Amino acid sequence: MTQNDIASLIMNRFKETNSKVNHVIDQRWIMHGLYSKLNPKEQELLNPAIGDLINSDLISMDERAGGQCLVLTEKGFDFIYPIDEQQVISNIQRTILGEFKRTNSRVNHIIQDRWISMTLVPSLNPKEQNLVEKAINELIENELISYENRNGMNCMVLQQKGFDTIYE
Repeated sequence: MTQNDIASLIMNRFKETNSKVNHVIDQRWIMHGLYSKLNPKEQELLNPAIGDLINSDLISMDERAGGQCLVLTEKGFDFIYPIDEQQVISNIQRTILGEFKRTNSRVNHIIQDRWISMTLVPSLNPKEQNLVEKAINELIENELISYENRNGMNCMVLQQKGFDTIYE
C-alpha cells in the first residue's frame, strides 16, 4: 500500500461516515481502525499521508475532545462528494416518482414527509441532501406533484402529470 492509498483510506472514512465540513476522524479510529491494520512499512507512511492531506487543504488537524483529530475542510468536502447538481436533482426526482410508482399510486395519493426524512435523505450524501428541496420544488413547478398539509401531515401529492409520467 502506498502513501496515496493510505490518504485515500482516510478520505474514504470521511465519506463512509457522511461527514460534512468540520466533522472529525478521531485518534481512536486512526490508531485502532487504520494504523493497527497497516503493516510496519505502511505504518511509516501514515504521518506523511496525513501531512499530504493537510498540505492539500483537504483536512486539518485539531485538538478536540482530549485528542488529536483530523478535520474535514471545505475543499475536502468538495473532494469526497464531487457531484453534478442537475444529475443529482434528476436522480432524486426519479426516486420520488419511483416511490409513487412502487406504491401503485393514483392521482391525489400521497407520500408523507416522513418518507423523505427517514428513507430518502439517509440514502444520500450530505451534498445530495442539500438538493432534496430543490428537486421537490422542480417537481411542483412542473406540476408532477403538489405539496400539501393533510390532516396535520405535510406530504407530496401525485398530480395528473406525475401520474401520466410514471405510468408511461
